[in-house]
Amino acid sequence: MACASFALMALAVRLLATDIPPIEIGFFRAFFALILMVPYAIRTGPSIWQSKNHKAFIARGITGAGFVMFFFPGVALMELADAQALTFTTPLFGMLLAMLFLGERFRSNRVLALIAGFLGALIIIRPGFQTVSFGALLVLCSALSASGSGALMKYATRSDPPDTVVFFHALYMTPIVLVGASFDWQWPNFWELCMLMMIAALATLNQRFLARAFSATDATAVFPFLFMRLPFGAALGLAFFQEMPSLWVWVGGAVIFGSAFYLARSDTSSSKPAL
Repeated sequence: MACASFALMALAVRLLATDIPPIEIGFFRAFFALILMVPYAIRTGPSIWQSKNHKAFIARGITGAGFVMFFFPGVALMELADAQALTFTTPLFGMLLAMLFLGERFRSNRVLALIAGFLGALIIIRPGFQTVSFGALLVLCSALSASGSGALMKYATRSDPPDTVVFFHALYMTPIVLVGASFDWQWPNFWELCMLMMIAALATLNQRFLARAFSATDATAVFPFLFMRLPFGAALGLAFFQEMPSLWVWVGGAVIFGSAFYLARSDTSSSKPAL
C-alpha cells in the first residue's frame, strides 16, 4: 500500500509540475500532510510532546526535506517508471544503514539479498552504457536522503507510535521545504490546489503505511518490498504518458524482486545465524 501511494503521488507530481514549481509542490505536500496529522496530535494530547526522539525527528525532517527537494524536480524530468526504478537504491542503502547503525544483525540471507539488490539496480541504471540525466541525478540524491529517513523512522518507531513519527516528520520538514520553495513561488489556482491536497494525502498514506511496516518488523525485511514501486510506476506511466519501460528496467526489477521475495521467506522462517 505504501508503494501504491508513492507511485500515485509521483504521477500527480508529474502532471502538476508543468504549472507549479516542483519544490513548491513539495512544500504543499509537507504542509497539507501536517494539517492532516493535526487531528491525531490533538486527540493524543500533550503527551505527544514527551517523546525522547526529538533529535531523531529533527534529523528525519532534514532528510525528508532533502528527499522532497530532490525527488519532486527529478521526477518531473524523467519517465515515471525510470524514476521509480532509481528509487530502488533507497532500500539498498536503507538496509545497509539499518545493519550499521540500528544494530540489526548481519544475517547471511540479508547480505545475499543486499548484494542481489545492488546487482539488480546496476542492471537498471547501467552506468557506462547510457547517459545519466540531470533528473536521474536528482532522483539518486533523493534516494540517499530517503534511505536516511527510513532508518530514522525505524529507530523512532521502536519507542513511539507510528503516527507520532509521521506527525513530527511533517512538523519539522515543512519549514525547511518552505525556504527552498520561496525562491520560485507561484500561487496555485483552485484545480492546482486540489491536486496539491491529493499529493499530500497520498504522501501521508505512504508515510503511515511505511511507519506501520517498520514498527512491525526489522527495517531490512521492509526495505526490499519498496521495489514494488516499479510495476505500479510502469502501469501508471503507460496509462497516462504511454511510457514503456525498457527491457533492462524489467530485468533489473525482476532480480530485485527475487531478492526481496527470498529475504521475506527466509526472515519469516527460523532465525539465521549472524555472520
